[in-house]
Amino acid sequence: MTVRLLRKLSLPMVALGLTAGATWAGGRVCLEAETATAVVAPMRVAEAGMTNADFVPGASGGKYLEIPKDAGHPPAVTNGEARLAFAIDESGDYTLWGRGYWLSACNSSFTMQVDDGLPFTFGKDATFNAWHWVKQPPRLKMTLTKGPHALMLRNRQDGVKLDQVLFVLDKRYVPVGVEDVTSPGGRP
Repeated sequence: MTVRLLRKLSLPMVALGLTAGATWAGGRVCLEAETATAVVAPMRVAEAGMTNADFVPGASGGKYLEIPKDAGHPPAVTNGEARLAFAIDESGDYTLWGRGYWLSACNSSFTMQVDDGLPFTFGKDATFNAWHWVKQPPRLKMTLTKGPHALMLRNRQDGVKLDQVLFVLDKRYVPVGVEDVTSPGGRP
């Protein structure tokens, strides 16, 4: 833990905020999911005090993106999406992590798509009722070029929550707890 923490602090920490996303020098971009744009119901931003919501505490900044339980999932409900814009300052093969909260095996995944790439299922791990980090599917290779990108989140299952999204070049890096965000309005 100490070695990983020291390595993290030694990275160049130069953040350049974009209108709807973020850039981070040193091969790391961390976004708050609730900063997504073009949020289409039943996907929504959840925060404490919402009416008709089962808010789950523990998210970074006290907000997260979700498809509420019983809101429906494909094929019955095909709506529900959001877009996260970000920029990469160093081309390479990135690993995508998401800090999620799943209710059960039937409520544990989103469909994601980076830029014009193929959509993929994100989630489907066996940790329920706890905020935790989930890594991209093992067979997915995510080569990103320097410059702007977009991550699309789509409805696959209801009852899912997403707090943060992290792109890292370091294949050995494993996030633990809440990450320092690089998105506008977040912590530097």
